[in-house]
Amino acid sequence: MIRVDAASFVPIYEQIKQEIGRLAATGRLKPGDPLPSIRDLAAEIIVNPNTVARAYRELEQEGIIATQKGRGSVVAERARPDAERVRRAHLGRVMDEAVAEARRFDLDDDAIRGLVEERLRRVAEKKRGGRHE
Repeated sequence: MIRVDAASFVPIYEQIKQEIGRLAATGRLKPGDPLPSIRDLAAEIIVNPNTVARAYRELEQEGIIATQKGRGSVVAERARPDAERVRRAHLGRVMDEAVAEARRFDLDDDAIRGLVEERLRRVAEKKRGGRHE
């Protein structure tokens, strides 16, 4: 359920925080839902357990998760942050990475806009049942 991108410029612990925050904001993780143990998540996404521990510690400080003796970490009762803010922040980071990648290919603003508009048209066509890629 929690995905990270080792090639991203965003630190892994921050990606873990973002993913858990996104899942809580969208309701896919509900208050009281258990999170994987630090060791289990570290093994699943193949990172150092200290990385997961840092993410969990910061999430707990932010009130997104709570750690309970003998039960591990769970989504906090008031963990659901402003869903729109979380969604926009996440998509903003994705768009920033896409623009940075386009710049590495020496694309200017007009070329990038053209690519975005092309992708929007393709998605709309797929939604209407039109041609597929």
